[in-house]
Amino acid sequence: MSVLIFAKGALAAFWLLALLNLLYPMGEGWYLAVNLIAGGMLLAHLGEMLLFKARLVGLPQPWLQRVQVLLFGFVHLRGLARG
Repeated sequence: MSVLIFAKGALAAFWLLALLNLLYPMGEGWYLAVNLIAGGMLLAHLGEMLLFKARLVGLPQPWLQRVQVLLFGFVHLRGLARG
């Protein structure tokens, strides 16, 4: 379980970096790279959210669960109880 917590922390730090990159752009080479990686991750997490839609509907606060899947992807899904 501690690995999942570490992974969520690392992903939260990445999303903070990506947000800061939008507000205060990094150097020439890093700006585009961070934005492309963040966009790809967001598309992948959106796909995971759509793929596991039925599993998320039965959980309490399904909208909160969807937001967490968008942020953390499979790491969040792995921590959920089987339904």
